[in-house]
Amino acid sequence: MQVKKKSKAKSKLKKWRFPLWGIASLILAGFLLAQFILLPSASNLKKDADNPFKLTTTTLQPSALPQKITPKPTKSYTIHSGYQLKVPILMYHYIGYNPDPADKARYILATNPDNFKQQMKYLSDQSYQTISLDTLYAALKKQTTLPSKPIILTFDDGYEDFYTNAYPILQEFNFKATVFIPTGLMEKRAYLTWPQIQLMSRQGLITFGAHTVNHYSLTSISGDESWQEISQSKRELQNRLGIPINFFAYPGGSLNNLIVSQVQKAGFVGALGTWPNHFQSEGTIYNMPRLRINGLIDLKTYIELL
Repeated sequence: MQVKKKSKAKSKLKKWRFPLWGIASLILAGFLLAQFILLPSASNLKKDADNPFKLTTTTLQPSALPQKITPKPTKSYTIHSGYQLKVPILMYHYIGYNPDPADKARYILATNPDNFKQQMKYLSDQSYQTISLDTLYAALKKQTTLPSKPIILTFDDGYEDFYTNAYPILQEFNFKATVFIPTGLMEKRAYLTWPQIQLMSRQGLITFGAHTVNHYSLTSISGDESWQEISQSKRELQNRLGIPINFFAYPGGSLNNLIVSQVQKAGFVGALGTWPNHFQSEGTIYNMPRLRINGLIDLKTYIELL
């Protein structure tokens, strides 16, 4: 009876021996396969060593993007870092009276000329000095110094009332300003004409920046489309004015890492957003904060904003 029991035990052991080894072999094979798949190639390791990741740069090439993508927004570029300077950048849109009382949004975007002149007079009386974005960029790179109370005036969208209402007031106070142009909208009703833009550019007080072609929200269109909006607007402005166009403004402040990389690839040295802050820094040079001037505010609120 004992012999039979031993024989049965051996029989059971033999019965299970192959499946156990089979399972072990499968686990080992799976592990080796995973290592092979995940192991980086030597060329990739060299590339990573030569190009360490930086917040404000990317190796992503727009030409390699899928045809249709909708990137998600990011807040990576709203953190100050590096050298910082207190330079408020004011953001205006319309300088004119609202022709349509039912248009509530325009009340917010439109500063009437009387209030605008009052604001410029306050800046002049308080010894603010307007500077260009090029001067700010040079100062952030420690290539120049700034006056004691620097300020930058910007106007988005290229409305005709900038030429008819704002420009004469800026000339009166000898104030510099930058106008951001969506190139495909120029010459349309209520927008600037190219002769007006060229005249102001030649006269020296006003500089121009790119603001896309059609004023699309860049994160709501494909990567190929956003690249065309960014690069074509710069190219057309440079062709029309015969000078470098160094700065870009994101429509509605809409951006993400892909959009910033495209702005860099297009050759802009800096870009402006819409998030509020009085300081500028090296870390936010491709999303400079601005103070939005609400058309409904009075002078007291304007002063407090500064």
